[in-house]
Amino acid sequence: MSSAAPLYLIAVIRPRPEMAAEAEVHLRRLMAGKLSEPGCVSMELVVSDEDPDTWIMLEKFRSRADWDEHMRSSHVTAGNAALAGLLRAPTELQFFTQK
Repeated sequence: MSSAAPLYLIAVIRPRPEMAAEAEVHLRRLMAGKLSEPGCVSMELVVSDEDPDTWIMLEKFRSRADWDEHMRSSHVTAGNAALAGLLRAPTELQFFTQK
Protein backbone atom coordinates (compact mmCIF):
# COMPACT_ATOMS: atom_id res chain seq x y z
CA MET A 1 0.00 0.00 0.00
CA SER A 2 1.35 3.40 -0.96
CA SER A 3 1.57 5.85 1.94
CA ALA A 4 0.01 8.46 -0.38
CA ALA A 5 -3.09 6.34 -1.13
CA PRO A 6 -6.31 7.19 0.71
CA LEU A 7 -6.90 5.01 3.78
CA TYR A 8 -10.36 3.75 4.67
CA LEU A 9 -11.00 2.44 8.14
CA ILE A 10 -13.87 0.60 9.78
CA ALA A 11 -13.70 0.63 13.57
CA VAL A 12 -16.06 -1.81 15.28
CA ILE A 13 -16.93 -0.41 18.70
CA ARG A 14 -18.74 -2.44 21.35
CA PRO A 15 -19.75 -0.24 24.30
CA ARG A 16 -20.97 -1.71 27.56
CA PRO A 17 -24.77 -1.23 27.39
CA GLU A 18 -24.85 0.52 30.78
CA MET A 19 -22.04 2.86 29.63
CA ALA A 20 -23.27 3.52 26.07
CA ALA A 21 -24.31 7.15 26.66
CA GLU A 22 -20.95 8.01 28.23
CA ALA A 23 -19.08 6.14 25.48
CA GLU A 24 -20.97 8.12 22.84
CA VAL A 25 -20.01 11.42 24.50
CA HIS A 26 -16.32 10.41 24.35
CA LEU A 27 -16.62 9.25 20.74
CA ARG A 28 -18.29 12.51 19.68
CA ARG A 29 -15.42 14.46 21.29
CA LEU A 30 -12.89 12.30 19.45
CA MET A 31 -14.77 12.84 16.19
CA ALA A 32 -14.76 16.61 16.64
CA GLY A 33 -10.99 16.56 17.14
CA LYS A 34 -10.37 14.18 14.23
CA LEU A 35 -12.46 16.18 11.78
CA SER A 36 -10.32 19.24 12.48
CA GLU A 37 -7.17 17.37 11.41
CA PRO A 38 -6.05 18.13 7.85
CA GLY A 39 -5.59 14.42 7.00
CA CYS A 40 -9.10 13.38 8.02
CA VAL A 41 -11.46 13.43 5.05
CA SER A 42 -14.59 12.00 6.68
CA MET A 43 -15.88 10.21 9.74
CA GLU A 44 -19.31 8.82 10.58
CA LEU A 45 -20.63 6.87 13.57
CA VAL A 46 -23.31 4.41 12.47
CA VAL A 47 -25.26 1.56 14.04
CA SER A 48 -27.11 -1.40 12.61
CA ASP A 49 -30.83 -1.78 13.27
CA GLU A 50 -30.18 -5.50 13.87
CA ASP A 51 -27.36 -4.96 16.42
CA PRO A 52 -27.72 -1.58 18.15
CA ASP A 53 -25.13 -2.55 20.79
CA THR A 54 -22.35 -2.62 18.18
CA TRP A 55 -21.33 0.68 16.63
CA ILE A 56 -19.31 1.25 13.48
CA MET A 57 -17.06 4.24 12.86
CA LEU A 58 -16.45 4.78 9.13
CA GLU A 59 -13.34 6.87 8.51
CA LYS A 60 -11.35 8.12 5.53
CA PHE A 61 -7.89 9.66 5.74
CA ARG A 62 -5.80 11.11 2.92
CA SER A 63 -3.09 8.52 3.64
CA ARG A 64 -1.84 5.95 6.14
CA ALA A 65 0.74 8.50 7.26
CA ASP A 66 -2.08 10.93 8.12
CA TRP A 67 -3.83 8.21 10.14
CA ASP A 68 -0.57 7.33 11.93
CA GLU A 69 -0.11 11.00 12.86
CA HIS A 70 -3.72 11.17 14.02
CA MET A 71 -3.19 8.15 16.31
CA ARG A 72 -0.26 9.94 18.00
CA SER A 73 -2.29 13.09 18.74
CA SER A 74 -3.01 13.95 22.37
CA HIS A 75 -6.79 14.03 21.92
CA VAL A 76 -6.78 10.49 20.49
CA THR A 77 -4.53 9.00 23.16
CA ALA A 78 -6.57 10.67 25.92
CA GLY A 79 -9.88 9.72 24.26
CA ASN A 80 -8.87 6.09 23.81
CA ALA A 81 -7.78 5.90 27.45
CA ALA A 82 -11.13 7.33 28.57
CA LEU A 83 -13.05 4.86 26.37
CA ALA A 84 -11.16 1.76 27.53
CA GLY A 85 -13.35 1.13 30.59
CA LEU A 86 -16.56 1.88 28.71
CA LEU A 87 -16.18 -0.89 26.13
CA ARG A 88 -17.00 -4.58 26.48
CA ALA A 89 -14.29 -5.54 23.97
CA PRO A 90 -11.30 -3.80 22.35
CA THR A 91 -12.14 -1.80 19.24
CA GLU A 92 -11.60 -3.87 16.09
CA LEU A 93 -9.87 -1.97 13.26
CA GLN A 94 -10.21 -2.96 9.60
CA PHE A 95 -8.12 -1.08 7.01
CA PHE A 96 -8.92 -0.72 3.31
CA THR A 97 -7.53 1.00 0.22
CA GLN A 98 -9.26 1.89 -3.04
CA LYS A 99 -9.34 -0.79 -5.68
